[in-house]
Amino acid sequence: MDKIFLVPRLALQSIRKNSATYLPYMGICVFAMFTYFVFGLIINNDIMLTIPRAAYAQALMLIGFVLLSIIMVPFLFYTNSFLIKRRKRELGLYSILGMEKKHIGMMLFVETAVIYVIVEAAAVGLGLLFSKLLFLFLLNLAKVPAQADFAFSPKALSDTLLFFGVISLMNLVTNLWQVGKANPIELMSESKKGEKEPKAIWLWSILGVLAMGAGYRIAITAKIDSGIFMDFFLAVFFVVVGTHFLFTSGSVAVLRFLKRKKNFYYRPKNFITVSGMLYRMKKSAASLVNICIFATMVIITAVCTLALYLGTPMIHAFMYPYMTEINFMEADMPEGEKEALLAKIEELAGENQVSLAKSQYYSYVECSVTRKDNAFVQRDGTEAFENRYRLKLMTLEEFNRLEQADYRLEDGECLLFSSGPDFLKETDKETENTVWFGEQAFLLKEELQECATEPKAADKTFGRNYTAIVPDWETLSGIAAVYGVDADASRALKAEMTPEDIDAANTEAGKASAQMENFLQQIYRLASGTPGFASFQDYREQIRDMEAMYGGLLFIGIFFGLIFLICLLVIMYYKQITEGYEDRRSFEIMQKVGMSDKEVKSTIRKQILMVFFLPLLGAFCHTAVGMNMVIKLMGTLNLFETDLMIGCALGVSALFAAVYIFCYRKTAGTYYRIVRWQ
Repeated sequence: MDKIFLVPRLALQSIRKNSATYLPYMGICVFAMFTYFVFGLIINNDIMLTIPRAAYAQALMLIGFVLLSIIMVPFLFYTNSFLIKRRKRELGLYSILGMEKKHIGMMLFVETAVIYVIVEAAAVGLGLLFSKLLFLFLLNLAKVPAQADFAFSPKALSDTLLFFGVISLMNLVTNLWQVGKANPIELMSESKKGEKEPKAIWLWSILGVLAMGAGYRIAITAKIDSGIFMDFFLAVFFVVVGTHFLFTSGSVAVLRFLKRKKNFYYRPKNFITVSGMLYRMKKSAASLVNICIFATMVIITAVCTLALYLGTPMIHAFMYPYMTEINFMEADMPEGEKEALLAKIEELAGENQVSLAKSQYYSYVECSVTRKDNAFVQRDGTEAFENRYRLKLMTLEEFNRLEQADYRLEDGECLLFSSGPDFLKETDKETENTVWFGEQAFLLKEELQECATEPKAADKTFGRNYTAIVPDWETLSGIAAVYGVDADASRALKAEMTPEDIDAANTEAGKASAQMENFLQQIYRLASGTPGFASFQDYREQIRDMEAMYGGLLFIGIFFGLIFLICLLVIMYYKQITEGYEDRRSFEIMQKVGMSDKEVKSTIRKQILMVFFLPLLGAFCHTAVGMNMVIKLMGTLNLFETDLMIGCALGVSALFAAVYIFCYRKTAGTYYRIVRWQ
């Protein structure tokens, strides 16, 4: 009977005696499965199908759920490699003492089963405890009302059990294969082996530089267009490949070069440092690559999340500068109807105690165009979507009234406004200052940097529009005819306003008063009954939808930032433990050849600092170069506040450096306790 329980007892003792190695692994597994379980609970909860606008958050959560699965499988598999490497010496000793491979396999199976039960119990328990709180946090970020109970989902539980079961089985099979193919002597010495030195170092170093250069070039030259997301994935791919090659081969190549410099190498301090780093780089490059990549992920994710959180009001102001928009075909309105309509709106605002301090109206003719250098030409249907523009034509008189300005134009002159990059910056004929409307040439008297028709963002290269101001109606009609538009029949009137409660102090934040709602209903009835009515837009619903979508992005960003940070800390911790046990013998030898304790500690400290701060330096370089890509990606969400994003990047980088140094010092303490000699 004792023999039956011998293997399970050995497995439990092994977990207890190797707690310094097993506990961090189980901790990251618990966090991973807790996150996976919570995501599953939210996605599979029936509430998500009934709450208004929650479809946006649900779709983003589903994307995050898939990405989480993709990230966790290789990471937990990679983390398991640290465990089995530390265990091989112990398993080799068991084998020498007479334990058969099948008994070792049974012991590994029991260890895996015990870890599986502990991890799943802790993850599910924490998930049930905190899932409702996290769900409410998600809905709060998305500004979605929730009044129903958060129910348990059996499917989320079964998916979590199955997901970690598959990962545990993969790790067990890998461990059994590695132990089974090695003899006891190999197992005894395996834990001391480091990463094999790569062959053709200079070739791989050059490939690393080329891959890194390609990734950096894509990131630096990225633009907001239909290919921005493909550019992002290509840049990430090339940077990851380049980082791997440079850390595994480039670093060794540099150290080899220093080793060949005899005047430099054969000096006491340089000899020990270079030799130690050469040995350390060969065996730990894989860990350093992962630290660098995860550090970059943490910084970039935190920058995007913080910028989106702080920039959401700016996105609202850019996308919807006015709450309400009413469009009319002015050509169909009887004479005097426009003035009567505007006067009636002012009257209704006063009756409902609503302020219209922010409001405007203007007449224009709209044409659909594309661009060829500095010429606006009629679309033919073959141009790319991002090259399709709207051209608003306005008379000088109307523009001056709208802007309360006093611009003057002669025949053949015009003013031009671009909602994106300046018109003249995208033409090869800047010195001519000429704009072509079809075959008609106009002198561009001034390119406007502001216009009441819409806001401007210099980075808005996707979905931009133009407003052209010409001297009179006759000139405008001639330009419109070039694009097949009858100006007299297509003249439009746009009225934009942001009504505000006069007694806003007594109105609940974020909620319109009864007077406001009544006013909006009245002007809708008024506008819809006016000849020439085209559309009425109340953008509050779109703003709520946008908040729901961005709230889901914030939730995912916060979770993934924490996941990347924990992955980074686990790799740092395991690296310190692994190298601590491997360096213990080296410390003793260095003492025996006459080095003092102080000299040995100083040498090892210098090596560790240089090695551990290489990934931090690499992460900062990746972040600095990738900021253009981040700015462009935020531009797809209509956040064009470059200064805000750069400020977020500097702040997050400084905070991350402080956290990184703190965590390094803590994990380094574990290293010194392992290698400390009596």
